[in-house]
Amino acid sequence: MLAGKSIAITGGAQGIGKATALVCAKLGAKVAVCDINGPLAQSVAESIDALGGHAISLEMDASRRTDCMRMVTSTVNTFGRIDGLVCGGMRRFYEPAETFRDESWDTVITQGLTGYFRCSQEAAKQMLEQQGGGAIVLITSTAGRYAVDGGSAYCSVKAGIAGLTRQLGVEWARQGIRTNAVAPGFTITEGALRRMSDEEAQALIPIGRPARAEEIGNVCAFLLSEMASHITGQEIVVDGGYSIGSNFSAGRVRK
Repeated sequence: MLAGKSIAITGGAQGIGKATALVCAKLGAKVAVCDINGPLAQSVAESIDALGGHAISLEMDASRRTDCMRMVTSTVNTFGRIDGLVCGGMRRFYEPAETFRDESWDTVITQGLTGYFRCSQEAAKQMLEQQGGGAIVLITSTAGRYAVDGGSAYCSVKAGIAGLTRQLGVEWARQGIRTNAVAPGFTITEGALRRMSDEEAQALIPIGRPARAEEIGNVCAFLLSEMASHITGQEIVVDGGYSIGSNFSAGRVRK
């Protein structure tokens, strides 16, 4: 499905980003694993190579323009081109809105919304130069649609990225670049399990369990592939029905 394609993944050292890197590699893509944690990114790249794939690692901070440019340059220098980008890494801070610190807010906004835009912009410049189009996937969250305790910055960023997806999805469409978003719900990763236990998720999610990280990666891979050639500007929710069905049982009890 992704044979011969070259894909850069930010936040690729762990969680959903790591799972997406592994899924893309299994489907034949050459992968640039990019993360602020260089050693972890290298470990993921080595795992891909050990499985017979082709990967490189890059330590980067998506909030820095020069790092975003280096991400594209390194990918092109190694693989010859860049066909896809997945943006998935950012820091999180959860604090009460009335006491939310400026430095926490600035970090989340800069690494999230600003970082996603800069990475997308630099990748798109290269895709346009190649004249072969490309695909960009931005990781949002169901938190971009609903409030989360202490999530003033996080929820705002994820909602902003959804808006950015729509804008870029339309603006670059005629130039052959598709931009979409994937909005995970509760997913089995280190960060998610600190926010909700597995037992709580089973009680709230209609499908009966949280998502596995590779299930989010599968959707990203689909959107990067030609199978999604007529999809752009969309946010695909992958939450096991939580966002539309979490009150279903409660309603049944009331009857």
